[in-house]
Amino acid sequence: MPLSRRYTPEHAPGDAYVYGFDFSYLIPPGVGIKAGQLAIYTNTVAPALSSDFTVGAIAFVGRVVYAKIAGGIDGTDYQLRWQATDTQSNIWNRTALVLCAETS
Repeated sequence: MPLSRRYTPEHAPGDAYVYGFDFSYLIPPGVGIKAGQLAIYTNTVAPALSSDFTVGAIAFVGRVVYAKIAGGIDGTDYQLRWQATDTQSNIWNRTALVLCAETS
C-alpha cells in the first residue's frame, strides 16, 4: 500500500479479494494483535456505512489484520476502516481507501 493509504489496483465490482492492514508501525515491538474488525463506508461527504460488500472472517498474522471482502459498485470509492486490539487491550483505528472499478 502506498503512503496515500489507497489500495491498488482497483477492486473489480462483484469480485472477492483479501485485504490487509499492517499495524506494525503503530503497535510497539513485543505487542501482538488479539482481535480485529473491518467496517466499509462509502467515501462521500459524510461517509456512510456501506452494505455493498460482504466481509469475511477477520484474521491476523503478526501485526497485520486481514479480511476477505466481496462485492462493490462500479465507480464508487470506499473507506476500509480497520480496527486492531492489541494484546495490552489498546485499540488502534486506521482508514484506507479502495476504488471499485474495472481493472485493465
